[in-house]
Amino acid sequence: MAESLGPRLYSCSNCRNRVSLHDDIISKCFQSTLRKMKSLSSIARVYVVNRIRRNCLESGRNGRAFLFSHAMNITLGPKEDRHLLSGLHTVADIYCADCHQVLGWKYERAYEVSQKYKEGKFILEKAKIVNENW
Repeated sequence: MAESLGPRLYSCSNCRNRVSLHDDIISKCFQSTLRKMKSLSSIARVYVVNRIRRNCLESGRNGRAFLFSHAMNITLGPKEDRHLLSGLHTVADIYCADCHQVLGWKYERAYEVSQKYKEGKFILEKAKIVNENW
């Protein structure tokens, strides 16, 4: 039987700085609410729905993203309001503390009651992190 080498980790894909523990994943695949799409054209709505089904959005800038309860070895950018698929949020970009690559963002504030569970949580983009120790 193989011996465990320690906790399963996620690291920055650029410099391999450890940024989160696998045990801190809240969701690898969660969907944004669709009621925000009323103002989109029917073609745009079909495009967004198809991306949600295919990529399990909430999406990062570069595709799928995971929601984590904690992150480490990161720095935070300035807070700003962003309109995401799940509504208006105050977020701060998160950067690798070593190489300064943007890894995702931290939810600072959710304006909708149904999204409050995201406050204080971290989105790490799948394309920006790699598995370590597994």
